[in-house]
Amino acid sequence: MELSGQSMVSGRRLSRPMRWLVLLLVMALFMLVLFVFAIGPAMLENYDRAHITTINCKVTAAYAGSASSRSLQGVGTSSNQVEYRSPDCGTLVLSGGLTAEAAEEKASGVVGGERYDVKIGQGSARLRGWFQAVGVAPNVLDVRAERGR
Repeated sequence: MELSGQSMVSGRRLSRPMRWLVLLLVMALFMLVLFVFAIGPAMLENYDRAHITTINCKVTAAYAGSASSRSLQGVGTSSNQVEYRSPDCGTLVLSGGLTAEAAEEKASGVVGGERYDVKIGQGSARLRGWFQAVGVAPNVLDVRAERGR
């Protein structure tokens, strides 16, 4: 479609209401993408920071590693993390403030098949299914052996 209002397929001009409709749809798509990738994650992080809950998960495995980020300028950071695998909670990641040794210690301390209490933001806890569907692991604050053990 061209800005002149002519359709590239048929060569006919689009009516004025149809051009407005197409413009509104493009703007709505742009706003949706902006929200999902820029505004939404910041809102979720702020909400999670203020609303923390504990969920109980059966953890089958834990792996220590590191994650890195890089900007377009080539500048980035690296952080140690522990990835927890759970059939009922999905994949969860504990990162931030961990040394490589602490990450290894937390990962090696997990007994496969045991239940663990996981501190997580309420928003991330509610959206776990969506995160798993798009291949994103929510960040958790702490993982401890189930109480009463």
